[in-house]
Amino acid sequence: MIVEAINNVCAKAPTGVEQYTDLIMGWVKYGVAAVIIAAGFISVGSMVIGKLGSMSRAAQVGASGLVYAVLAAVAYVTIYGILWAIVGRGC
Repeated sequence: MIVEAINNVCAKAPTGVEQYTDLIMGWVKYGVAAVIIAAGFISVGSMVIGKLGSMSRAAQVGASGLVYAVLAAVAYVTIYGILWAIVGRGC
């Protein structure tokens, strides 16, 4: 009985604020995605330059940066799913 009451609660933005929260969430969502993609490309570029220029440290930094970019992408998808679970869909 208590579980049903918790499942039926949906968070709603105050009146008149929804358009601004949607705008901010949209900018944050695409901004973070752009940073993750840029970090991936920069890391791959660092690996290539490090290998071609015989700079092993640059290649190492690029490899670790690529791992961090992939982990950030996984965290991004996970956190986005958690936020939707909290806020709710179709309420």
